[in-house]
Amino acid sequence: MAGMANLKISMIGAGSPGFSMAVAEDLVRSKVLREASFVLMDVDPERLAKSEQNIRAMAAREKSPLKISTTLDRRAALAGCNYIVTACETKRLPYWIKDIEIPRRHGVAQTLGENGGPGGQFHAMRNITMFMDICRDIRELCPDAWLMNFTNPMSYLCTYFERAGGVNWLGFCHQVHGSFGVVAEVLGYEPGELEVISGGVNHFNWLVDIRRRGSNRSFMKEFLEQVRKSDFWRKNRPNVPQQQFTRDVLDTFGAYPVGYDDHVAEYLPWFYPPEEWEARGYEWKTVSLNKWLAKPVSATPTDTLSAVEPDRAVAKEKPPFPKDTTHPYYRERTCVVMEAFETNTPTYLDAINIINHGSIPNLPANAVVDIPAVAVGGRVRGIQVGELPVACAELCRRQVTLHELVVQATLTGDRQLALQAMCLQPQIRSLTQARAVFDDLMKEYAAELPQFR
Repeated sequence: MAGMANLKISMIGAGSPGFSMAVAEDLVRSKVLREASFVLMDVDPERLAKSEQNIRAMAAREKSPLKISTTLDRRAALAGCNYIVTACETKRLPYWIKDIEIPRRHGVAQTLGENGGPGGQFHAMRNITMFMDICRDIRELCPDAWLMNFTNPMSYLCTYFERAGGVNWLGFCHQVHGSFGVVAEVLGYEPGELEVISGGVNHFNWLVDIRRRGSNRSFMKEFLEQVRKSDFWRKNRPNVPQQQFTRDVLDTFGAYPVGYDDHVAEYLPWFYPPEEWEARGYEWKTVSLNKWLAKPVSATPTDTLSAVEPDRAVAKEKPPFPKDTTHPYYRERTCVVMEAFETNTPTYLDAINIINHGSIPNLPANAVVDIPAVAVGGRVRGIQVGELPVACAELCRRQVTLHELVVQATLTGDRQLALQAMCLQPQIRSLTQARAVFDDLMKEYAAELPQFR
C-alpha cells in the first residue's frame, strides 16, 4: 500500500470542529489512509487554527504519520486532490435562526427549518449557490476526485451535484445509523446489534426490515411491539431524542419513520400545532440555536457529537444516549468508503445518499435516495430495498419534486420556479402565505442569491 502515502484528502469547512475531528480520528487510525496528506481548509482563520490545534494534538498522541496542513485558499486545497470532504456553510447559526423566524412571522411553524419546509428551501438555495463555485473548481483542479458531503440540506445538494455539479459525489449523514444506535441502547441492546434496512430521502427514511445480528429472521414484529410499549416513544424528556410523533406516525400509517421527530416533521404538514408543543415537551428550535450561538463549542478528541448537535452541546446534564459518544459504532463513514475504494474491498453501508437506480421501485429512478449500499468496484451501489408503502412513497415523491424544482430555480435564477417550490412546501397553507414568506426570505438573502436579482 505504498501508494497510499501519495493520497491527498482535503476538508472544505475544516473549522467545523465535530466533522473535522471525526474525519481526522478515522484517518489517524486507518491502516490504509494513515500516511495520506490531510489538508484543512476554511475561510475563518480562528476556527481553522482551533481545529488544527485539536487535530495535531490528537495525531501526536496517536504517534500518527498523517501529514496535516492548513490553508485559507480553497483552490490550493483542491489542486490534485483525491478525496474532498465538505462540511461548509455561510453564517450557519444566524441564518438557521432566520430560516425559522421569518416564516414564523407569517404563521409557518417549523420544527427544524434545516432540510425541509421554507427554511430548508432557502438553506438549499444558499448552499447550492455556494457549491456552484466549489464544483467548478473541482472540475478544473481535480476532476477525478470524490466529493464526500456532510453539508445540509443533503438531498437538495446531492440533486445539484448529480444534475449540474459535474463531479463524483456521495452524501453522508449519520441519521439512520446514529439514531438506530440510540434505539438499540434504549431497548437494551448494544449499538450495532440491530441491523436495519430502510429507504426514502435523507432525514425522511422508512423502516423496511430489521434484524438482530446473529439471527437469520426478521426482528420487525418484536421491534414494533417494543416501540409501542416503551415510554421512549410516548413521552418526551429533556436531553432525550424526541420520538413521540414517530410513534403517532407509526400508529397512523403502519410504517416506522427512521430518525427523530424534529427531522421527520420537516417533511409533513400534520405535525402537532405549536399550541400543543409545550405540553408535549417540544420547543422552537431557535431556543437551542440561540444558546449554542451564545456558547461556542470546541470539539475535543473524545467527543465529536457535541460539536455537531446543538442540543447535546448546550445540555445542562449529559444526555443518556448515546451512553458512550466515543463508541466506534457512532463514527462517520467517509474514511470507510475511501478505504473500500483504495483497496477494492467490498464494504456494506447501512445508509448513504446516492441515485436510486431502481433500489426503491416506486420512487423515480434518477432521484437521490438514502438507502443501504455496497462500496465495490470503485462505486457505491445501492441494494434492492423494495417498494415503500404507498403513502410513504407519495410523501417522499413530493420531496423529490421539490429537490428538482429548487435546483433548477437556483441554477437559473428563476423566481417563478422558486415560488412554485415554496407553494409545495408541506407547511404552507395558502398562496398568499407562500408569497409573503418567499418575498421576505428572498429579501433577507439577496446578497447570498445574486442570480435572482
